Amino acid sequence: MNRGDVIDELYEQYAHYMATLKEKDLEKENARVFKYISFLFPNGCLELSSCLESRKLMVQLQCSLNMLEGDTGCSVWPSSLLLSECILSFPEVFSNKSCFEVGSGVGLVGICLAHVKASKVVLSDGDLSTIANMKRNLDLNHLSVETDMSETTEDPNMVKCIHLPWESVSEKEVQNHKPDIILGADVIYDPVCLPYLVRVLTLLLNQANPYPDQCNGNHTGSTLGSKYIGDAKVNGTHQANASNADESDASVCKSTDNDTANVGMKKRPMALIASVIRNVDTFNKFLALLNEANLTINDLTETVRPLNFLPYMKSYDRSTVRLFCISFTVSKFVNSNPNPLVKVTMAELKNQGDVEVEPIHLWATPRSLSTSLMYSFAQRDDIEVLDEPLYATFLRVTGFDRPYREEVLSQMEPDGNKVVNEIILGPGRKKYRFCKHIAKQRVPGLPSDLMKKGKHFILTRNPLDILPSVGKVVPPSLVELGFADLVSIYSELSQLGRPPPVIDAAELQEDPEGTLRRLCEELDIPFQSTMLKWVAGPKPIDGVWAPWWYESVHKSTCFQPANRYPMPFPFSMYDVLEQSLPFYNFLRRHMRHTSCLLKSGLPEPELPVPENEKLLAWVGDEIVPRESAKVSVFDSVVQGGDSVWEGLRVYQGKIFKLEEHLDRLFDSAKALAFNNVPTREEVKEAIFRTLIRNGMFDNSHIRLSLTRGKKVTSGMSPAFNLYGCTLIGMDNRNNGRTQSCCED
Repeated sequence: MNRGDVIDELYEQYAHYMATLKEKDLEKENARVFKYISFLFPNGCLELSSCLESRKLMVQLQCSLNMLEGDTGCSVWPSSLLLSECILSFPEVFSNKSCFEVGSGVGLVGICLAHVKASKVVLSDGDLSTIANMKRNLDLNHLSVETDMSETTEDPNMVKCIHLPWESVSEKEVQNHKPDIILGADVIYDPVCLPYLVRVLTLLLNQANPYPDQCNGNHTGSTLGSKYIGDAKVNGTHQANASNADESDASVCKSTDNDTANVGMKKRPMALIASVIRNVDTFNKFLALLNEANLTINDLTETVRPLNFLPYMKSYDRSTVRLFCISFTVSKFVNSNPNPLVKVTMAELKNQGDVEVEPIHLWATPRSLSTSLMYSFAQRDDIEVLDEPLYATFLRVTGFDRPYREEVLSQMEPDGNKVVNEIILGPGRKKYRFCKHIAKQRVPGLPSDLMKKGKHFILTRNPLDILPSVGKVVPPSLVELGFADLVSIYSELSQLGRPPPVIDAAELQEDPEGTLRRLCEELDIPFQSTMLKWVAGPKPIDGVWAPWWYESVHKSTCFQPANRYPMPFPFSMYDVLEQSLPFYNFLRRHMRHTSCLLKSGLPEPELPVPENEKLLAWVGDEIVPRESAKVSVFDSVVQGGDSVWEGLRVYQGKIFKLEEHLDRLFDSAKALAFNNVPTREEVKEAIFRTLIRNGMFDNSHIRLSLTRGKKVTSGMSPAFNLYGCTLIGMDNRNNGRTQSCCED
């Protein structure tokens, strides 16, 4: 009873009971009830400057009993409770700082700021009745209310309350306040008010440090690093139980003083906003407005966990509240999507200086699990993420149409030079910047540093698996798929002496951890197990095109195995499949690990003559590279071994007994009743052209084959062979060569 646990819990239940009463005086909009909120400090936290000897901070508030429109500001919301817990958990962040709260409501956050001795506390609201109630609460908690006539003072018990209607306040009125930290709890709620809110935040954040003499490193700041973060997550997946809060958080509190760092004040203020995202569209609009205002937003929810001061308050669900940091972006460009949220720690907030970032470029085709891979990399603690930063440049240069074209062009930077130099290669706060690119978006005229700097890798996928879904948004074509662009990227990087790793989407589906480990090793970055899972749903890092493309990936939480049996292929896309497969097969040949249905498990064999790894062969009526030297499955040699062949040798520029070998070849074809056999001169021309192309003029072997040819359908009957015979010439080096070749 002495700690007040039972009293507070009973009072919470009593207030809830009172709110359900139907008496007329309680149905009025201005119905109020006095409420006590006790912040109970866990064991071991006496060293916290915010902790009282009694280990309890009791706040008395006059609150509304209902949520009727116009009186919500006089209610206690979960976001204000979380923000208050943050202030009490990390008092050194706020002490000796000038703090300004927007939408202050009942004044709970301001009371906590005064408790940790913020140098100045300004509370604001746009509703006069809310301000009157706020002043009443400050008085209940023995705090003085500063007025315009009050003498300027650093008294921590002095709190100023101002009327600040976002939609009508003047720029000068806002800029008169020069806070170090701006706070807000549940202010992202009405889409109509959001432009005005963002305007106020911009005016408050876009100010130089009001205390230039304290920027020399002597001003005492504070560091809040991972030592404050418990194992429990803030996003609702799991949390420490109230019953063992004392034990789990005790060690956290004991290390505060020893780890306090002395750093200079930031040149610009920051804003901490706690909010329950009740409407995704409203929140996305807020992100877009921040982006337009050149403000950067970071999500702290999973990395900053305040102590649990309210274990008795069963109606308070922490997991619904997210914590964001907003700061002014110094670089004059627009980010590639509506404000990518990058998880950072409070320690990093205290030292927000931008550093050089090494980009990691993913080049992919559409529908290749590239977004899943982006989500995977976004889970790392050393990386920032950009979703297709070149998209607006691509649309501007090519003129391609998209359902969201105007949104992309209005919200993203379309100037390719600025995108590459300022966004992709610009400074940041993490060691790496993961840039997801669709290959076709690498349009001509981009700075050469795009390819020369950073790490690159390629993600590809069988067009058989891509085409069935890509046509839902854009008409499929070789250009839209971008396989040719991927090959071009691979070739250019190889010419720079940096052949990129190539992975197949099938690998990620079959063995996510093994594939990611190998990829990280090839990129020379440490693997992090957090890459294997992510939270379902839309992400703030998503591009504006997400509603058209990301529906299925938003339902995922990890890389899922492929369906054992795929969907039927839409044969209206057969031509695009034929055009794309050669490019896909080229990339697949450069994969370190190949995923296939049947695995032999055998190592890559050594060639008897290593020089024969790169050969040219004659197949049908053309010369092709070794790996492309294939015949159709409908060819008679595959269907039934229906073929004749000769082995020839080349010595000192001459083919030994060429005419005799050709006589025997044509006799054999005649004996088997081959039709449409190529002429003797055509066969000789194919032999000589292939030898010359291979540069084989001595000590070489020729395997010359003639099949009955390709069939129109599977079967043994020669009547199905309507395409003519297939001529195959394979040359192999033995050793040594000469410089001329002529017919025997």
